[in-house]
Amino acid sequence: MEYTAQRELLCALGRRMWQRGLVAANDGNLSIRLEGDRFLVTPSGVSKGFLQPGMLLLVDGSGNLLGRSVYQPTSELRMHLFCYRKRPDVNGVVHAHPPAATAFACARRPIDRPILEELHLTLGGGVPVAPYGRAGTEEIPRAIEPLLPGCNALLLSNHGALTLGGDLLTAYYRMESLEHTAKIQLNVLQLGGGVPIGGTGAPGQ
Repeated sequence: MEYTAQRELLCALGRRMWQRGLVAANDGNLSIRLEGDRFLVTPSGVSKGFLQPGMLLLVDGSGNLLGRSVYQPTSELRMHLFCYRKRPDVNGVVHAHPPAATAFACARRPIDRPILEELHLTLGGGVPVAPYGRAGTEEIPRAIEPLLPGCNALLLSNHGALTLGGDLLTAYYRMESLEHTAKIQLNVLQLGGGVPIGGTGAPGQ
């Protein structure tokens, strides 16, 4: 099978994403950039927890299917390909609906308060919120375009989260870190708001 190692990695991370509750049912999608303007993507309508290498699809930069398959590419293929076009440094893209991070997305609140070092070390200092766009349409690429330069993690309003990486494993780790950070931020808000890094005083001051 072509690209055996990449297929196995993508399936392994899809299962991990499902096991950790970053997606439910058939939610979410992953992709890898290959050489020659080709991409390996997850199929539509298949749980990430039950992916098999033969289910994955090979597409070109225009989204055309290369080869025959009983499956169709993820409905978010436009978003993935747009990320690759705009970010030549990106070779892996992950989209998921992690509950805590998606709560911030539904509230349209960025995760950007400087209260957690992980936010700076792993996620680049903050996670912005893209304007709302209907899933699976060209509205999503238009919504995320202003945020993509230099941004490796972002929230999709009323939808979920998107992470990018120089390879798929890095993009996946950023999704885990994003959800972990969102959970901490929610707990901090319940405790009164937290103290900024380097700050003093009571929480929220």
